[in-house]
Amino acid sequence: MNADTVIIAVTRAGTRLAARLAAELRAAAHVPAKFAAEAPDATPYTAALLDEVRTCWGDYRALVLIMASGIAVRAIAPLIARKTIDPAVVVLDESGRFVIPLLGGHQAGANDLARRIAALTGGQAIITTASDTRGLPALDLLGRDRGWRIADDSALTHTMACLVNGDLVGCFVDSALPDARRLVIEQGADCPNLEYVDDPASLTDPRFAAALLVTHRRIDDLWQTLREKSVRYLPPVLIVGIGCRRGVSVDELHDALRTTLADAGLDEQCVGALATADIKADEPGLVEIAGRLNVPLHVISRSEIIALDGVRFSPSAAITHVDLPGVAEPCAVIAGGGPLIVPKRAFRRCTVAVALRNHAPHQPSNVVTTAPAAPPSGVLTLVGIGPGDLSHLTYAAHAALRDADVVAGYHVYIDLIRPLLRSWQEVIVTPAMGDEIGRARQAIAVARSGRRVALVSSGDIGIYAMAAPIFEALRDDGWTGDDPTVEVIPGISAFQALAARLGAPIGHDMCIISLSDLLTPWDVIERRLRAAAQADFIVALYNPRSRGRDWQLDAALNIMRTHRPPTTPVAFGRNVTRADEHVTLTTLAAADPLCADMFTVVLIGNSQSYILGDRMATPRGYARKGQVVLEETAADRRDAPIPGTQRDYPVTLINPGDLSAVVIGGGAVGERKVRGLLNAGIPVRLVSPTATPRLAAWADVGLIVWIRREYEPGDLAGAWLAFAATDRREVNAQIARNAAAAGILCNVADAPEEGSFHVPAVHRSGGVTIAVSSGGVAPARAVALRNALAQLLGEGDVEG
Repeated sequence: MNADTVIIAVTRAGTRLAARLAAELRAAAHVPAKFAAEAPDATPYTAALLDEVRTCWGDYRALVLIMASGIAVRAIAPLIARKTIDPAVVVLDESGRFVIPLLGGHQAGANDLARRIAALTGGQAIITTASDTRGLPALDLLGRDRGWRIADDSALTHTMACLVNGDLVGCFVDSALPDARRLVIEQGADCPNLEYVDDPASLTDPRFAAALLVTHRRIDDLWQTLREKSVRYLPPVLIVGIGCRRGVSVDELHDALRTTLADAGLDEQCVGALATADIKADEPGLVEIAGRLNVPLHVISRSEIIALDGVRFSPSAAITHVDLPGVAEPCAVIAGGGPLIVPKRAFRRCTVAVALRNHAPHQPSNVVTTAPAAPPSGVLTLVGIGPGDLSHLTYAAHAALRDADVVAGYHVYIDLIRPLLRSWQEVIVTPAMGDEIGRARQAIAVARSGRRVALVSSGDIGIYAMAAPIFEALRDDGWTGDDPTVEVIPGISAFQALAARLGAPIGHDMCIISLSDLLTPWDVIERRLRAAAQADFIVALYNPRSRGRDWQLDAALNIMRTHRPPTTPVAFGRNVTRADEHVTLTTLAAADPLCADMFTVVLIGNSQSYILGDRMATPRGYARKGQVVLEETAADRRDAPIPGTQRDYPVTLINPGDLSAVVIGGGAVGERKVRGLLNAGIPVRLVSPTATPRLAAWADVGLIVWIRREYEPGDLAGAWLAFAATDRREVNAQIARNAAAAGILCNVADAPEEGSFHVPAVHRSGGVTIAVSSGGVAPARAVALRNALAQLLGEGDVEG
């Protein structure tokens, strides 16, 4: 749970929304105690609302208030202090339709939080800050994601007002920081009143109503002149390498660091990290100074240091004492990934050197030329954005998009997520589909330049999307796991979105098959379709039909029709969750390929799937859940089935509920077959236009499924056992052939030799069962022997 954000509700509907948002945002939720049952994971409160808000004010960095805006304003008004310390406050209605940042729009992140919430609720973020409404950069957010801080005595409000009002604003970015200059130029592209200068002193010119400064150098005297009209950014670009003897104190280290930076004209507030060799990792003074400066201490391994060309570093005692070419200089260069700008300074018990985090095209004259380490590789994140509606975007995908320097993807997908993108992010739009490998190589190249790249694809990026081409390109390049680092964020796939719309169609084993033969030969696709059809998988078809491929879907449906009942449900889902969503639910017999295009997913049920109203569902198994006991008369009791029992069946079956059988034929022979199967606890499907009264009664109470029509190819799908029991020889023969082709055991009543298994002739009397089998060779002789044995027992009435 994210302890930074709390959601406070006041109504029952608001409580439900709070529970949902808390899960999505990983936030805390506080709800009225009387509605606590609606949000089991929330914290119930009994205090007055104003007291609850006051309690949360100091404990959280962001408050989300689900209530009327007037109530929210009155609740927070007495608590507001100043923008640098106040939390973000967002208010929204209980339906989530309108999301309004009330406080801390930029500095506390309320605007971004409002946009995230609106994406989750499908509502609208009402942003009123001038910079957002006019597309201007938010000065309090500039560079924040890169660790930039704003000097405490900056005139932030004045400078932002000048920028908004069109007054001339001067801007100086140190020439040694090209990445910083590029960022400011990108974000200030829509500011015609922003003028860049090469000399920070020129910002004192009265024609500049305000000024921006980005530098890592000390400008103390100049800043005293400018600070009343300017904003100064402190980028953490100075990486300080330190070598020291054992037992050196933190104060001694800090004095050496300050002296080094001051003599070089560098600002201590721009130190981004300290670095040292692994042999000094546990030195207390080093650990303490990192804590005092609130920066990380990077520990550089011996192997990394030795790998550098030692002759380019200053002579070092480390060569003698620890067999290293140096400590301060190489550690600074490796940790910073940039040039050394202050060579090693030796003090009584420590050495200090400084490197820049970025490369600079024009270095000052005092820069010592070294062989800098390669710049750190970037990150390539493959992001599945879901089916289209931003409320289906995962929290992890939100975070990946938010953290990216560059967002790349097909223009349709970029348009879907554009409301989440920030003004400073670079967007690489692919105008058309195709050339996946080319797009993959472009994304990899951008990431290798040291940037964080989010490559997006609809649905799940690992399913018929860009993840596979990315890894193919990496494999061809000899990638070993880094350069760049690759992360994959899964998304909700189109077949899952369609399934959710339909109800529960994928409740059993399923597979996904693409009908596009651009990369896969059609004979391979056809082989997979037949295997899936014979195995009775639920099947999702991707890329079903395009203008250039208009026959494949019809061929696929025909393959399914040879193995599935014609009543099998089929759904066409086009652009599910998007504004032009269209879902068609039909049957396999009636499925029309013209219902599909490249934006459609086709979902075909298995033999057990069914349509329920306008929904589609598939049982989790083939066994019937629960049993129904027939109302019987004493005369019927001997012949009536006893579902779930095996005591009267001549063959012992293990887990018969895992089997399923289809009986074709509703006459007396079919009735006997059904009765034996039910007594063995085997689920039965009967296919016949007519049925005996007893079969019809069993169907009425749910003991069997009765398909009231003639046999058709596909009726055997999903069955383990088939019984050909019609009164038509040609139909029984066809059933036997279809069963053999599908690998299904088949019993043929009028021609046992055509079948692959046989049942005995059975006689039951009280607790005695007589079963006689000839193995299918002479069934008539088996029946005659069974009858003779029954007569010997004094039973004249036997099963015929």
